Amino acid sequence: MTGSTLAAKLADARRRHQLIDTLAPADIPADAPTAYAIQHEMLRESDARIGAWKIGARAPDALATGAPIDAALVHVSPARLPFQSFFRVLVELEVAFRFSYALPARPDPYTREEVFDAIGGIAVALEVVDSRFAQWPNLDPLAQLADSQNNGALVVSGMEPYDVVAPGFDFLTPRLEFTLDGVSIAPAALGNPAGDPRELLPWLVNHCSRMGLTVEPFWTITTGSYTGAYRVDGPGMLHGAIDRIGELELVLA
Repeated sequence: MTGSTLAAKLADARRRHQLIDTLAPADIPADAPTAYAIQHEMLRESDARIGAWKIGARAPDALATGAPIDAALVHVSPARLPFQSFFRVLVELEVAFRFSYALPARPDPYTREEVFDAIGGIAVALEVVDSRFAQWPNLDPLAQLADSQNNGALVVSGMEPYDVVAPGFDFLTPRLEFTLDGVSIAPAALGNPAGDPRELLPWLVNHCSRMGLTVEPFWTITTGSYTGAYRVDGPGMLHGAIDRIGELELVLA
C-alpha cells in the first residue's frame, strides 16, 4: 500500500463517472514506483483484471512508462461505445502486440532476444485517451501515470501472425489511414516518438517481472501513437488501418 488515497479516489471516479475536482498534495505520487503501485491498487479497488497494457516513451533513448488496462476497457473491432461514457475523447492510432506464451516473473532480467522471440501477434490499436482529473492536462505527470497513464479505452483489430507481418515491415513510419466520419485526421508527419515500438517490449516484461507479475499471452500490449492525439468533440465513426496489419472501427454514439 502506498499510504495515498488516490487509488480509492480513481476507482470511485470510474465507478460513479465523476471527475476528481482537486488533487491534494498528499495524493500526488512521490515517485514513479509509487505511481505504479497506485495503478494496481486502483485495479484491486475496482475488482478489475488486467486485459492489456499501454507503454510508450518520449524518445528512443528516453525511459519508458506504462500502465495496465482493465480488461473491461479492451474492445474488439468493430466497437461501439457511448461518447458520454468518457470525460473527454482523444484518439491515437497504434500498433499492439501479444506474446505467444507466458513470461513469468524471475530474478534475472529478460534479454531483448528472449522478449522478441516470444512475440506472437500484431494488431492495429486505437486508444481513447481520457483522464479522471478535472484539471487535466495541467496536472503532475506522476498523477497522470497513476491514473492508468490517461487511458480511457482500447479498441483492437484482429491479431495477425507477427512472423508473417514483421519481415520488411516499416515500424518507424508505416503506411496508415486514420479517419473521423470519412475525413482524414492523420497528420502529415507520422511516427512513434519511441522509434521502433518493439524496443519498448523488454521494458514492459522486466517491469512486470520486478512487480512479480507474469506477462500473459492474452494481454494486448499497445505501444504508443503514430498519429499523435486527436481530440474528438462529439459522436462519430473512427476508422483506422495500418498497411499489412489490418483495420479497425470505433463508433462513438
